[in-house]
Amino acid sequence: MNRILTIIASLLLSAFAYAQQLDSARLAPLDSLLDEYYEAMIYEAMPSKLQECDFLIESCPDSLVRQWVATRILQHYMEDPPLMGEEAVAVYVYDKWFASGRLKIADDWLAFSAQLFVDFNRASLLGMKAPALELLPPVGPEKVKVPRKGVPSVMYFYDASCSKCKATSIMLPHVLESVSFPLELVMIYTGQDGDEWAEFRAGFSCANPNVKIVHAWDPEIESDYQKQYGVLTTPKMFLVGSDGKIEGRRLEVESLAQLLGIYESVIEYNNQE
Repeated sequence: MNRILTIIASLLLSAFAYAQQLDSARLAPLDSLLDEYYEAMIYEAMPSKLQECDFLIESCPDSLVRQWVATRILQHYMEDPPLMGEEAVAVYVYDKWFASGRLKIADDWLAFSAQLFVDFNRASLLGMKAPALELLPPVGPEKVKVPRKGVPSVMYFYDASCSKCKATSIMLPHVLESVSFPLELVMIYTGQDGDEWAEFRAGFSCANPNVKIVHAWDPEIESDYQKQYGVLTTPKMFLVGSDGKIEGRRLEVESLAQLLGIYESVIEYNNQE
């Protein structure tokens, strides 16, 4: 544990020791100290973040305070983690402390939300092998398998009637026009209206010859793509490397552009060796 984390942890544990004499409503001011703790370890490697969370939870001598701390950590990494990939902390904390039965989430709605979050994020965390999907193409009964091995892919889940999807779909070709390496854009329509989908496909194009567009859908949701990639709302966008691992998740167009730039730099560096 580095010096800043040690100091903040000491302050937190002192506050927790005092807080065990208080009712739960008066624990709220400790959130600001927890926020400092999250910020101090934001650039720590994932194993260190998991260890730090365990350290705080295990160091709480009172069971109610321990429950409160674990719940607040879970909520933080569920609701709006500042860094891509930190959702893995929420999955870890849920599995170790709540699913195991060591602690219980007191609020029934939060318990349901946490279970849903973990179920719909577990399979598509950063660095994991991207779940393989078998989807239907626009024409023909033979399914397409995505992402394809050996080729980096952008997995884009969208609904043609979704306003944010429309904006994303307008910006996406501009981001992809500068890609200088082979890339597949897998556009997965999540709606049920075949005519709407056909109209969308007719109006979407990318002039870059390096980018291959693959249109697909799964109206019966036989692939379980919703759970595999956490598609509860749209749009959802992932970057999958040529090795099949997820290198970007829940991307906005801007963050996709940044990752593609990094990916291109890595390819150029490897080609120079």
